[in-house]
Amino acid sequence: MKKRKLYYLILTGLLLAIINNSSVSSLQIHTVDAQPMLAGSVPVVAEATSMTYTPDYPLHFIGDSRTVGMQQALTYHQYDLTNHSFTARIGKGYSWLSAQRDLTELSPSILIINLGVNDLGNIKQYQTLYETYAQGCWRDCPIYIVSVNPCCQPCTSVSNGQIEAFNASMEEWIEAYNEKNASASTETFPIRYIDTYHFLLSEGYSSSDGLHYSAATYERIYNYIIEHIEEPIGDGTGIYTVSS
Repeated sequence: MKKRKLYYLILTGLLLAIINNSSVSSLQIHTVDAQPMLAGSVPVVAEATSMTYTPDYPLHFIGDSRTVGMQQALTYHQYDLTNHSFTARIGKGYSWLSAQRDLTELSPSILIINLGVNDLGNIKQYQTLYETYAQGCWRDCPIYIVSVNPCCQPCTSVSNGQIEAFNASMEEWIEAYNEKNASASTETFPIRYIDTYHFLLSEGYSSSDGLHYSAATYERIYNYIIEHIEEPIGDGTGIYTVSS
């Protein structure tokens, strides 16, 4: 009995010695962590992303004999007009434009309008029609109004003074329209103005009859217009913009 007790005391002493001599660094503390993410899992994104589709608009030119001349010059010099269309007639103006039912049924297009040299006195009618169409049938169409371009001798039917008055009124109206449109509850595309009038005055132009231009001048007008188009132009596939 005494031997068993002695053996027990010796064993206890040895265990205490082992514990006392163990280093603190050898002790391991276990805590419960969150379960690791499985391979292939999708992490939670703080802010969702959205994709906005912007049509790759075709171009639709609307005008009078000057637009007819530009189309002929571009075709003759083999410009790629795949995504272009034209509604233009010699000698026409506001009355003709307002009667074109096909123009009220256009698919989304960039509209480039160059009218007024044949009826400069109809400035208010043009402005009223543009606003009506921009808020209605052309709602999904970016609209560009091109200035009436200058004339020279021997043209006597119009003067540059009359043209400048028309252009100034149109540019002022477009600015007022855009301000009003921006504050509307149902905002649409702004109407933009392309000042080819002053471009031609500064860079020069060529005309045999004082009213219509040479092919080279029409090409320069076209190139200037294209440089000022802000929307994408192409094959209709459009682009996606990713935003967060």
